[in-house]
Amino acid sequence: MFVLQLFYLQFISMQNLNRIPRKIKIVFFVILILTPRLYSQTQNENINQNNELTIFIIPSLSPIDWSNPRSVFKSTEICFLNVITRKNYYIIGHTIGRISSPLLPAPFFVAMSGKKQTEKPELVMIKKVGFGVMGSTMHGHIESEKSIKRGIELYSKRNKVAYIKFRINEQSVRRLLEFIDRFQKKTIAGFAPCDLYNGGTWPRYENEGSGCSGFGMSLLDVAHLLSPQSKEWSISVKIPMNLIGGEFNNNKKIKFSDILRTKSWYNGTGVEDVDYINYKVYEPNFIFDWILNKRSQNDLDFLPDEENGIPGLIVDRRNVVIDADEPVFLQRTDSDLFVRHYHNRIRSLLNKKTPN
Repeated sequence: MFVLQLFYLQFISMQNLNRIPRKIKIVFFVILILTPRLYSQTQNENINQNNELTIFIIPSLSPIDWSNPRSVFKSTEICFLNVITRKNYYIIGHTIGRISSPLLPAPFFVAMSGKKQTEKPELVMIKKVGFGVMGSTMHGHIESEKSIKRGIELYSKRNKVAYIKFRINEQSVRRLLEFIDRFQKKTIAGFAPCDLYNGGTWPRYENEGSGCSGFGMSLLDVAHLLSPQSKEWSISVKIPMNLIGGEFNNNKKIKFSDILRTKSWYNGTGVEDVDYINYKVYEPNFIFDWILNKRSQNDLDFLPDEENGIPGLIVDRRNVVIDADEPVFLQRTDSDLFVRHYHNRIRSLLNKKTPN
């Protein structure tokens, strides 16, 4: 490009100007103007051909207060009540993945969510399972690309979406695509793992369903992108057993008054799965705030980025090499009450060989 410009300038120097036909002058002038634009366009196309995993984070309608069981119940209740009067809102936040690669004809969007928005309130309000809802299995599905794109667009207008864009290598892309494909295969008596929405499971383990944030974080885990800083994205609490009902506790019904009176998580020296359940979840609100804070910290690893007005971060992880023998899905070696009940249900489905 620079050579063409020099050649043109020399070509139309004052000593030659009067001898050059007008048409030729015009042709060279057009070349001079268009060449930088064409070069820039080519550069942008090359950038867009990078292998990338982008995680979009949408926070809840209003913040979830994890200070204690009472505050979680009341702040979540506010989210549900607010959604009644508003359209097209995710109640407790959402996580969306997008894979861009030369291996794909177009960027690929993927997200896991509950299929029936009424299931969670029914479990708490009608069946009164209390905090057992955290480990209850519900109907789930992989959202349509149309719905995902529409959600990102809507939340962008509300300034309620942020992202982290990871530049990755081709090996990581292939692992991600294999993970997503197998997560949607119906291998559990007519069900696929994505059909089973559960906040207490981890989809990297074979045949386990997921919540929305767990699925988004599992994409990072498959590609070895979960850094130590991701500990700031999660909440870990000990849920008192007296606040867990339903199948996990002899079908006990939990009264709202019992939850509202409980102003601390379990902090005794009791027995796990008898006196309390250890519960961990990735919290979209934490991740959203972390992204916005990180943008102003001059971090040399996570750099500020912006896409269509959406604030984000970009980080280079193209040097990550994964052992070729590492399976995409792992075998679980630990367990808790929520997970055991989930796998009991899976075994029951496999024995029946018919959907429940």
